[in-house]
Amino acid sequence: MNEEVAIIEGVFDLLLPEVPSSRHRWGRKVWLRDIEVGSKGKLIFLEDGVFTVTSLSRIKSIKRTSEQLEIYTNSSIYKLRLLPGEPESQFE
Repeated sequence: MNEEVAIIEGVFDLLLPEVPSSRHRWGRKVWLRDIEVGSKGKLIFLEDGVFTVTSLSRIKSIKRTSEQLEIYTNSSIYKLRLLPGEPESQFE
């Protein structure tokens, strides 16, 4: 699941999954890096012309369909919509 591109559709608290925990990230286009169970993955995004990294806490599980991705960490649920046919990351 490395080097894929997605749009953040929501970040929710693990204990209250109906309650958004971070609305400022919603709609952000991100490159996924090291998204594997047991790792501390990264979401890389472009902000004001500079690439910025959001490090996730340890990933506990991942649910995936052809269009959606849910990443469960120690404290949050990240819901993402995968963007098909996006080019590989351009920040390397």
